[in-house]
Amino acid sequence: MPIIGVILLTLAFWSIYWFIRMGGIDVIQSKRAQRKTAEEAAKTQAARRSAPLRAIDDPREAATILMLLIAREAGDPTREQIAAIEQTIRTAFGFEHDLAERMAQARFIASRADGFAQAAAVFADLFNKRLTADEKRQLVAMIERIAELDGPSNAHAEAVDVLTRRIGIVSAA
Repeated sequence: MPIIGVILLTLAFWSIYWFIRMGGIDVIQSKRAQRKTAEEAAKTQAARRSAPLRAIDDPREAATILMLLIAREAGDPTREQIAAIEQTIRTAFGFEHDLAERMAQARFIASRADGFAQAAAVFADLFNKRLTADEKRQLVAMIERIAELDGPSNAHAEAVDVLTRRIGIVSAA
């Protein structure tokens, strides 16, 4: 029994000695600082990636981005989906003259998004402030049309459900 006590006291003594004299406090503090720096870097990176999404202030541009993202939800967008998106923004939004520029910008911004759900969360406030209830329903219908071109999919249904909940539309189903 006294041997166990001596071993425990020796371990305690060297632990305290290491902690105070050999920089144990510095090691612990530097690990905390590294962890904090890594967390801040991750937050900064996430903010940098979502900055193009947050810069959008036109609901038509946001809708175009969402249509591109819903087309990407189950894989790469098909030619039919891209053509349908272009036709929709040409007719519904009046982007006839600068269609190529608008599509290029929307594709770039869509490539920066982590997914449809993230973009829907970012754009929800914009839609809620600037669109009427009827316009919100039209938006959801546009996005559903693009999603259905590739056939019914659970990923598409979940993505549209996320959008309808975010913008406050009660789904018919």
